[in-house]
Amino acid sequence: MQGVPGVFANLSNSQPGVDRSTIRIRGVGTLSSASPLVMVDGIEYSLDELNPNDIETITVLKDAAAAIYGSRAANGVILVTTKKGKGAAKINYSYYRGSQKATYLPDIIDNPISYMKLKNQANLNTGVTQLDYSDAEIAEYEKGMATDPILYPANNWYKIALKNGVIQKHDLSVAGSGDKYQYRLSLGYLDRNGILFGPGNHEKKYSVGLNTSMQVTNRLKAGITLDGYYRNYTQPFYNSSWEYLARALPILTDTLADGRYGNSWLRTAGRNNWEHPRMLSYNGLQTKIVQRFLATVFAEYKLPFDITYNIKFGVDKYDGQLTQFTPRMSTYDPKTNKVTNWNNQTTAPRSYKTDYNDMNIHFYNTLDWKRTFAGKHNVSAMVGASYDAFDSDQFDASMYGYLDATLDALSAGTVWNATTGNTTRDVLESYFGRANYDYDGKYLLEATFRYDGSSRFGNGHRWGFFPSVSAGWRIDRESFFQSKFIDLLKLRASAGQMGNQAVALYSYTPSVVLKEDYSFGGVLSSGGATKDYADPSISWETTTTYNVGADINVWKSRIALTVDAYKKRTTGILRTVAIPSQVGNLNGPKQNVGTVDNTGIEVVLQYRNNIGNLDYGVFGNIAYNKNMVVDLKGEKIYSGNTITQKGSPIDAYYVLLSDGIFQSDEEVAKSPFQNTKTRAGYIKYKDVNGDGIINGDDRVVLNSSSSVPKWTFGFGFNLGYKGITLNASFQGIGGVKAYPTGNLAIPFNNGANATKEWLTDAWTPENTNARLPIVTTGGSDNFRGSDFWLRNNSYIRMKNIQLGYSLPERWLSKVKINKVNVFVNGENLLTFSRYKDFDPESILDQTTLYRYPMLKTFNGGLNVTF
Repeated sequence: MQGVPGVFANLSNSQPGVDRSTIRIRGVGTLSSASPLVMVDGIEYSLDELNPNDIETITVLKDAAAAIYGSRAANGVILVTTKKGKGAAKINYSYYRGSQKATYLPDIIDNPISYMKLKNQANLNTGVTQLDYSDAEIAEYEKGMATDPILYPANNWYKIALKNGVIQKHDLSVAGSGDKYQYRLSLGYLDRNGILFGPGNHEKKYSVGLNTSMQVTNRLKAGITLDGYYRNYTQPFYNSSWEYLARALPILTDTLADGRYGNSWLRTAGRNNWEHPRMLSYNGLQTKIVQRFLATVFAEYKLPFDITYNIKFGVDKYDGQLTQFTPRMSTYDPKTNKVTNWNNQTTAPRSYKTDYNDMNIHFYNTLDWKRTFAGKHNVSAMVGASYDAFDSDQFDASMYGYLDATLDALSAGTVWNATTGNTTRDVLESYFGRANYDYDGKYLLEATFRYDGSSRFGNGHRWGFFPSVSAGWRIDRESFFQSKFIDLLKLRASAGQMGNQAVALYSYTPSVVLKEDYSFGGVLSSGGATKDYADPSISWETTTTYNVGADINVWKSRIALTVDAYKKRTTGILRTVAIPSQVGNLNGPKQNVGTVDNTGIEVVLQYRNNIGNLDYGVFGNIAYNKNMVVDLKGEKIYSGNTITQKGSPIDAYYVLLSDGIFQSDEEVAKSPFQNTKTRAGYIKYKDVNGDGIINGDDRVVLNSSSSVPKWTFGFGFNLGYKGITLNASFQGIGGVKAYPTGNLAIPFNNGANATKEWLTDAWTPENTNARLPIVTTGGSDNFRGSDFWLRNNSYIRMKNIQLGYSLPERWLSKVKINKVNVFVNGENLLTFSRYKDFDPESILDQTTLYRYPMLKTFNGGLNVTF
């Protein structure tokens, strides 16, 4: 999906088993869920769960064409078709194996002496008089490093904890077709072992696909499809591994001589209980087993008068079980052998188990009619109805009181902790229709409607009506149009409305929360309470979209150009509205309040040609999207260093403006007051309101969002010569900034480490032309929210490059093989970005570096067809 015009696809987490993509189509128009609707062979399903080898085509509906899917189509629609059998029976086998490693990692200080001296200096510069490390301790450590790496370690924990990951995938399919039938059966196997040490980042996935149909009679055609998988994956019990790595220090001992886990004999502020990355990765585990199957039966029956009746029934069954267990964990002082318990001895070992049971039912009926009049008037119509029910059931239980880590079953525990459960139901009922008129392939007209009813809204507010109309004109087919150069010239226009029901279930009615204790007669009793105010009148968000476009092919279709301009306005946005605490101290209700615009343009250009046996082509696209909040009824929504308000993009940065770095204490004294500890080397802020004091009133709103890029683009090339192929694709974004915070982004934050740039690029009296301010700890005036720390998060990335070779048929015919292709492939190999501290793709819309990084992948494999 990356590189598709108008589509922003992002994968901010590459952890095996839990990696999920974020897809945005033509910006973000809501403050609730902005994910598009994904339909697989006409049934709603997850794109992340499909076996890529089973996908035949992917179509993105961005304009009014999505209105036929009315409900949940406001964020766009992705249509996926799976592969079908074609022609004579064939067996296809594909395999690849690869190695993976992180694209970017923070460049941490791994020299203990440099770390301790810089930490002391940061404390002094912040105004802290009590230093972490005495001169005697530093001298002892420096001397001991030469002889005792256990007591005086110099550890780079990223190097210790990370390794090359391994990925391999096998796919086998059998497919074919005849006059009255087609079939395809596929099996897949994926094995991924991640880049983090320990057993907690491994995934295995087994998938199955079936697509078969038969012409039962001249009028009746029926078929079955199946998409399913079984997978299991693991995570550490304490699954904040990347936060622990960001907090690990070079003075932290890995293991003692006898294998026990160490900590440090040095007293360090903020590190009373050391997070030991190895201990937390190898002890305690989460294992999740998931099986999900989407089974569909469908039939098509030809009625009189050119009417066709279609029926489809789908069942999407999800079953999951999450098992978690942690033993008791301890670290030891390498000098005194003093033990420190990491987890509470009264609650460890402990075990959790969660059972997930979801059942989704989909039922569709349509009547289609087509007819041609006078050889040129092509008319078609469709009406239909659908029913979708989503049932979810979850059960949790946990136990304490285990003797040791030998047994982890719930029944092996002796102390009950908790048992919870939850059941929900979500229903959507819809009626829809479409009418098409085509005159001689020159004038095209389509109108659609959809009428949706959702159980997420209360009585009287459940139904929404979503119409659309679109038109096209093939100018190149007009008799007056004569051109030997232009092969296709088509103009398009559309307008339509779509809905969004992305609000939590039962938001329209007050709910009672249990376990709200109260005092009755001086005795504390258990009870329940309503904690959220509810608005029973909430209903659909509505997105109205307008689109105009043109398609042009020239020079015997060697060059193809597509241009689209659009505007989307979302009204009645479903969001939580704040209310005064005097109103029962309740959380605000969900209401239809707010309007957001997205306006943009998309351009796609490709060129294809050949010179003798050399086939070549280049392609590219670019899209610009302007996101703007039109109305929030006067409310401003604050979140960290961002604000959402009228006249600005969603999640616009709201920060102080920096004005360089103070070069002297005299300059500090003459400037507006910032802080009693402000000194030379600190960041200087602008006094925007002129009151002589730097505070929150001096913040300004920047025309830059943390979550919605202004520009998305992609380009690439393909070459082919006598069985040799070389293909490459690039993808990028622009007009978006990142604001990293927390450990490593802020030096020595909460007892963590710092990056090496603070050793070389920080302001000192001898280095006044520095890029960074004077080194301080996280709580100093340097780290107020300001544009000084904003990072340009634009990037260009080579997403994929592949070199392949197809063996000559004259070789293969001797062994009765139809086709063999071998290839080598690379993903995420090159990235061009001004932001160097972490991966620019994974940090987008994130504030910390605590996540599984993006991965570079090198792999090779083959495809064989019998």
